[in-house]
Amino acid sequence: MLTKLTDLAAARWTLTAAPAAAGPRDSGPDPALREALRSGVPATVPGAVHTDLLAAGLIEDPYGYDAETRLAWIGHTDWTYTAAFDFGDDAIAHDRLDLACDGLDTFATLTLNGAPLGTTRNMHRRYRFDLRGAARAGANALVIRFAAPVPAAYAAEAAHGGPMPHKGHGSNAAAIPHNMVRKMACSYGWDWGPMLPSAGVWRGIRVEAWNAARMTNLRPAVTEATAKRATVELSIDLERAADAAPPTVRVVLAGPDGKTVFGPADCTVEAHTARVTLTVPDPQRWWPVGHGEHPRYTLSAALLDAEGRLLQTDTRRIGLRTVALDTSPDAVSGAGAAVDGLPSGETMTLRVNGKAVFLKGGNWIPDDCFPARSETPARLRERVDQLIAAHGNCLRVWGGGVYACDELLEHCDATGVLVWQDFMFACAGYPEDDAYAAEVEAEARDNVARLASHPSVVIYNGNNECIWSVFEWAEPFLEMGRNTAERGWGLKYWLELLPQVVAELDPSRPYWPASPYSGTMERPPNDNACGNRHVWNVWFGDGAYRNYLEHFPRMATEFGYHGPAQPATLLPRVSEAQRAWDSDALKYYNRNDTPESGQEGQALTDLRMGDDFDPPRECFDDWLYLAQVMQARALEMGCSWFRALSPWCGAAVYWQWNDCWPVSSWSAVDGGGRPKPLWYATRRFFAPRLLTIKPREPKPEGGDIGPVALYLHNDTDVPWTGPLTARRVDLTGATIDTLDLTADVPARGTRRLGLPGAWADRPGDTALVVRSADAAIADAWWWFTPDKRLAYPAADLDVVVTPTSIAGDATLTVTARSFVRDLCFFPDRLHPGAAVSDNLLTLLPGDVTGLTLTSPVPLDAAVLTSAPVMQSVNRFGAAT
Repeated sequence: MLTKLTDLAAARWTLTAAPAAAGPRDSGPDPALREALRSGVPATVPGAVHTDLLAAGLIEDPYGYDAETRLAWIGHTDWTYTAAFDFGDDAIAHDRLDLACDGLDTFATLTLNGAPLGTTRNMHRRYRFDLRGAARAGANALVIRFAAPVPAAYAAEAAHGGPMPHKGHGSNAAAIPHNMVRKMACSYGWDWGPMLPSAGVWRGIRVEAWNAARMTNLRPAVTEATAKRATVELSIDLERAADAAPPTVRVVLAGPDGKTVFGPADCTVEAHTARVTLTVPDPQRWWPVGHGEHPRYTLSAALLDAEGRLLQTDTRRIGLRTVALDTSPDAVSGAGAAVDGLPSGETMTLRVNGKAVFLKGGNWIPDDCFPARSETPARLRERVDQLIAAHGNCLRVWGGGVYACDELLEHCDATGVLVWQDFMFACAGYPEDDAYAAEVEAEARDNVARLASHPSVVIYNGNNECIWSVFEWAEPFLEMGRNTAERGWGLKYWLELLPQVVAELDPSRPYWPASPYSGTMERPPNDNACGNRHVWNVWFGDGAYRNYLEHFPRMATEFGYHGPAQPATLLPRVSEAQRAWDSDALKYYNRNDTPESGQEGQALTDLRMGDDFDPPRECFDDWLYLAQVMQARALEMGCSWFRALSPWCGAAVYWQWNDCWPVSSWSAVDGGGRPKPLWYATRRFFAPRLLTIKPREPKPEGGDIGPVALYLHNDTDVPWTGPLTARRVDLTGATIDTLDLTADVPARGTRRLGLPGAWADRPGDTALVVRSADAAIADAWWWFTPDKRLAYPAADLDVVVTPTSIAGDATLTVTARSFVRDLCFFPDRLHPGAAVSDNLLTLLPGDVTGLTLTSPVPLDAAVLTSAPVMQSVNRFGAAT
């Protein structure tokens, strides 16, 4: 029987620094710390150097203000992890004894009891080392020496023949060639993350003993999933001892109720692969969240030796579903008729079990700068559940971080969240020499084989913005080094190697070469007619968020707008003296100082705020609030517009869902796990049924917004019918005009209803609102005039706070006595564990809404209902 002899996470680990621990000149540890590092400190595995030093009290919090600079020496230092553990006599007697490493970061040399085991150069793949001859009964010492990650990147650059183009993010990261090494690219800094390159054993590590053979990966390819039958082509990868007789692999498939639906059946074993075809009558199919249930079947495999003795068992929970990427011409798909005046092209629609699915969600980055700290089931479940609660159905795992861990995918499998998985390439050209290519292939094979059993993974994507970079900035970078063009760019990976690996190891899932990509190298990426787009020329270029209306993507898989973190996440990091919108601390916690913007991030956020408001620069709290309002408004404009374009557009997956530290960024959930106002807006604009007011005759070439219309997007399987009321109101809340409408939208369909042309004549201080008789459907609002020119009344609210019997929880009954726009509560200003159930409320006089306040302690009602804890934009309109 395969035996997991020792989970080395439980071993006694010690961390030491190389004698020359120093790093950049004058930034290394002081003499006392240097001595402590040489003597060794207790370490935790999985973990990282930074987190171990923090736990030992030897360094400050890496997320503290300017700590990144003071801790830069860590990335320039060689580190050693030592584990002490015992073996029994029975362990040594097995045919094989392996050290299985799920994640080593990154440049490691391993020895056991002084005997060399091997080296690693890739954070993104698993490794195994043969311990025979080195292991002994009794005490053993495993030593893993990690080379400093910053010098290693420069050394790799030199070894590859000099610089290749890569996009630097921030002054600290601009020069570090993240593309030359197979390490988490954003650890070297990004336009939302700090430069904190670490080292260590970042995923599981164990010793495994086995005899004759072992199973390595179970790869179920679902090739058919109809209501009557499902077919699964199962491949099981094997490793066999050199002199072992062929083993037997026996499989059983049990249904969601635990009853056997297939097998036991023996596989056909050929060399290092066992194969069998499973058929399931009347299957319970796996569907994305919002489209059906997500039942899973239990696949069990038993490995037997030639004498029938059990060697190993493995069990996976799989989903019976098919997935395809539809890129058929509009004449075939019918999608071209969705928008007036656009050229015909090719649809881009994901189909699950043959059914079109509109992707709603966000891009996923590592949830902590040190991934081992965030890859815990509870934390990952919370992030996924936050997406589901906001009616999202898709996470795109971005190519500058790490591949999705099994814990994340397990919860996505269980809840029906779709995963778009990038390969780990981002914003750069990549070497194509034989050694680098071999590492890329090994990484791709390892991860595709690991991911193949997860039904939530629905597409593999070759890279993030690398093909775009070929079109946009390849030529200027040819001067960076000799033979840059001759050394390749990485195209052979994205257009040749990776699709071949996917076709071989996981053929039931689609592969797409890049995000963005137009389907061919004959067209530049970001084509409106074909492929998927990254719509960054609003935040970085076009300016006002209404310019999202000039974009018509077939899939929008990355676009975003900046907003600060929640007060309880950001403010503890910022001293009272630094609490100004343009302080050094606020700039430190805003890394959006990339060349595209032309200025650093705080200034750009302030500039964008000026589209709607006169920025309240003298009041820090007001500035933070309005910056968050602007972020929510922008994403509402973009996402609801892209939904209005359905089926022309097949996705609204914005940048970004989560954060890794307390930063101002594009995220909906901040680095403390707290939902920002954008999250509450997302829950409305991703709701199954959406009302949104947008231009009736959009103009792709720009120009003024014409007459407006009401768009209805029904993302359910039930037709949507019911009464609607459209009104034009003034800022007292009085109705100027009214119009009765009827919703009549087919399942998974979109309709456009005209509104009177006179309503779109920019009639001063008025707005349009459409309400459904169904209170669960959010109001649609349209504003013709920026807030800074609107004479809002003072917000007149009656807020009754009624405590419940649970800790500091309470209900908030809010009654509007005046018109109130974008009402928000920030109870985390009073306690970091406090939160409110809804935000960004726009109310007419007489509207009553109930909110739930959760708090570990009672909160003062007077403070809770006063600025800056309670805010609305009424305070920031034109002076009356």
